[in-house]
Amino acid sequence: MTPTNYDKHFKVLGKLCRLYDTGGGDLTAMKTLVSRLYDQLATGELASYDAVVLFGQYTNVFDAAIGGTTYQLRTIVMQISRAYLISAIFRNDLTTVPSSPTDAVAVLAALRTEMSAAVDNKKLTTEVTTGLVNFFKNVLGAGGTWNTAADASADYKDSVYVVDTIVA
Repeated sequence: MTPTNYDKHFKVLGKLCRLYDTGGGDLTAMKTLVSRLYDQLATGELASYDAVVLFGQYTNVFDAAIGGTTYQLRTIVMQISRAYLISAIFRNDLTTVPSSPTDAVAVLAALRTEMSAAVDNKKLTTEVTTGLVNFFKNVLGAGGTWNTAADASADYKDSVYVVDTIVA
């Protein structure tokens, strides 16, 4: 995966992770975070069209989940995350072919391989109880060893991508 594509996808996955980690709370803050997720998708370029269409299917469900329980919000975040990972939008940017293109865990395993020291040598922030590695391993079920480093040394930092603000 190219650095540009890693950045593009971690902007989206980071927002989904943040929604999952936050799990609800202040209604205005959650609506703002979802709005920023959509801003991360829609770049104003034709290349973002498929992602906008994919996520557009979930707008009403997302809206209902935000006003519901933590469980409802986390459930919809999981559904959207899986749909995004198995979509051609994400899979086509991988150079490692997933063992099953319709299984989010297999796609994440391909990403994990691609990020390994043997391939792209790209690091995520070391796993804690929140953040991308936790999201991938515990929430999406993609175990295994991820290539990680302290946040300050990681290539794709939780402090940059798993945030409430729009990532430039």
